[in-house]
Amino acid sequence: MKRFATLFISTLICISFTAAQNDEDSSFDDTTDRFERTADDFGNFVENLVEKIGSQVERMAEERSQRVESENDNHQDKEKTKIPTDAITFNGDTEIAEQDTIQGDLVVKNGALIVRGIVHGDVLVVNGDIELKSTSHVSGNVRAMNGSISKNEGAYVEGYTEQSSSSASKNSRKKKTYRTKYSYSFKPYFWNRENTFDDNFLFRYNRVEGFFFGFGAEKKFYWDGSKAVSGFGSFGYGFASHKWRMQLGLDRQFAGSGSSLFEIGAEVHSLTDTKDEWIMNLGENNLAALFFREDFRDYYQREGFSVHSAWYTKEGDASSMIDIRFLNDRYATMNKNAEWGVFGGNVFRSNPAVNIGIMKSISFSAGFSTVEKYRYRSEGWNAFARAEYGGREVGGDFDFTQTVVDVRRFQPLWDDNQINIRVRAGALEGAPIVQKLFELGGANTIPAFGFKEFVGNRMVLANLEYQLSGEVIDEIFFWPNSINVIAFGDAGAVSTVKTRWAVYEGFDTITSNQIKSDLGFALAWHDGDARLGFAWRTDKTAPVSIFFRLNRAF
Repeated sequence: MKRFATLFISTLICISFTAAQNDEDSSFDDTTDRFERTADDFGNFVENLVEKIGSQVERMAEERSQRVESENDNHQDKEKTKIPTDAITFNGDTEIAEQDTIQGDLVVKNGALIVRGIVHGDVLVVNGDIELKSTSHVSGNVRAMNGSISKNEGAYVEGYTEQSSSSASKNSRKKKTYRTKYSYSFKPYFWNRENTFDDNFLFRYNRVEGFFFGFGAEKKFYWDGSKAVSGFGSFGYGFASHKWRMQLGLDRQFAGSGSSLFEIGAEVHSLTDTKDEWIMNLGENNLAALFFREDFRDYYQREGFSVHSAWYTKEGDASSMIDIRFLNDRYATMNKNAEWGVFGGNVFRSNPAVNIGIMKSISFSAGFSTVEKYRYRSEGWNAFARAEYGGREVGGDFDFTQTVVDVRRFQPLWDDNQINIRVRAGALEGAPIVQKLFELGGANTIPAFGFKEFVGNRMVLANLEYQLSGEVIDEIFFWPNSINVIAFGDAGAVSTVKTRWAVYEGFDTITSNQIKSDLGFALAWHDGDARLGFAWRTDKTAPVSIFFRLNRAF
């Protein structure tokens, strides 16, 4: 463009010069100088103008390019933060508990998210941080817009993780929020009734009911106060006992400040019940009965109702519970009605008779737990205590007082090595009611002895196990790193003292000869559950007791 302007000016000068020469030859020199100066000034002006126009064009092109890039980035951000219409959405701090499963995408706005359970979908948090605990599992992507993502060891994300931050988010996150607890559950694995439902379907197999099929819904805890009434129950049929079973409960819940919940409720039921939940869980007992004709539970019929009030707290890893209830039940013996099994012996063992009659009682239960479950270990304290009084003052056919205390410690060491300890004690004052007596021996108690070999109204039990990680052994010599070695020891005693002695009396009468113990080792899967064990009695020479378990003893 500059060359064109220079050529154009030069042409004008030539034309002007030629015309002037034809008309006024005498003033040639003056005219030439004048035109040359004018041409230089005009040329400089044009050059400056061209430079300004060029720089403006370049700046406009650069601004347009930046604007297009910014629009593309904004479009991408909008696509990333686009909230699905069918997503589960919360405002404020939110927690997905270990027992919870989210079916679909999860969105949290203006708050932090803690995930301990399972999310079958994507996770998006806007203006908040995400913390993935060791037990968490997300089948999709995890994104934090204006926040950060932290993953504990063992947390699993099938998709990708993405986090971003901006100065604007600091102000937005100063906005006051309220805490939302998506969790509708409360740690059931040490205190409460066991989890018997799988997608609202109920199945069990035992020697008194045979195959039992039913439907139901577990109790939910509305920590956020989203609902005031919580209903639960079950309904099913035992094909060998030819009996229908049902349970129906209704609770009025009051969400307190922080993470607390108070409730009052009532329940009616007709149940095939057991006191052996602490010995063997339902799933493993079903498989043992079905495939090996080994039923590690004793059963009785319990029909009646109960009313209660309870207080629950749940904050981070710490949970607590206090429960007071009145029970009115009629107890009856159940006969053995099933014999079928894939393997094992020819018949099941018989089901013991219980004391028949109406039992009215008042119970008080309390529990505290800081147990945190990781992928290959657990950590924390768990304590539970229950006292039940069935004196004549409350009516019924039985006069008794029973107490049970259970304390457990799960202590990680290093490289997934761990020490686990359980101490359990119980006492029964009053008549020796069969369904209230204590039994030790065999599975998950003192495995080198016979199943429920010892029976009485006083019981003490201590279990200790040391779990050595297979990865540590593999560093010394060849060893499958997914197979752990567990060294364990068990000791306990059951005695029968005078029925009129109070529940805190009689333990000092237990002698060293009454204390039964064993030592052994087990080869266990890396999570410590499935294990093949070998136990030896310490009081005399006896054949080794070999056992296989799908779940840890405690």
